[in-house]
Amino acid sequence: MPAGSTLARLAAATAVSAASLSGVVALAAPASASVPSAAASYLARLNHERAVHGLRPLTMRSDLNSVAQRWSNRMASNNRLMHNPALTSQVPNWQTVGENVGEGPSIPALDTAFWNSPEHRSNVLDTSYRDVGIGTTEANGILWITVDFRKPMSPESSSTVVRPTTTSVTPHVTHRTLRMGMRGADVARVQRKLHVTADGIFGPKTRAAVVRFQRSHHLAATGVVGASTWRALHL
Repeated sequence: MPAGSTLARLAAATAVSAASLSGVVALAAPASASVPSAAASYLARLNHERAVHGLRPLTMRSDLNSVAQRWSNRMASNNRLMHNPALTSQVPNWQTVGENVGEGPSIPALDTAFWNSPEHRSNVLDTSYRDVGIGTTEANGILWITVDFRKPMSPESSSTVVRPTTTSVTPHVTHRTLRMGMRGADVARVQRKLHVTADGIFGPKTRAAVVRFQRSHHLAATGVVGASTWRALHL
């Protein structure tokens, strides 16, 4: 995951909850409430990933936004990433609920961290979810995010739908896999990002820099720049 980004994921189904890396959730706001640009940006990224995988987009709901926002505020205030122990009592009308939480430097960094974690990605791509609520809070240069997912128990009112300002998402670019001995402009781009002499030649120093980057981002330290490394590099 991106340096400086920490994550948490929780899932619950009709009764109990189960946690993995670190955690989230929480209650309700009027449908007219404005959506912070960071939350709108992440919603666009989340639904883009679902669309790429042939899944329906999630609908942003005001009650889930309130839950998520209050929890993000609390995490930021306590400077601590944690699960909301009152998740199942605070989220209404749920048959299945799940949540991802994280803290990091930006929405793109957090999005990449969520996507690179199988546990968090499973919430993003869960086929049963229909609703989502997103809360973001920035404090001391750190962005805290709570993403609450829900499969509703019963039909919901259209009045709870939140329609944030449309945010465009640049589709993921397909890069070639880079390894020792390769040359080219894309090698030079990686070198500049890793603060290695940008001569466009993938040599031992470049490989060593790639390995350091992969380890710091909790990726497999192969020294090969594949899809997950390209995503973490944001190039």
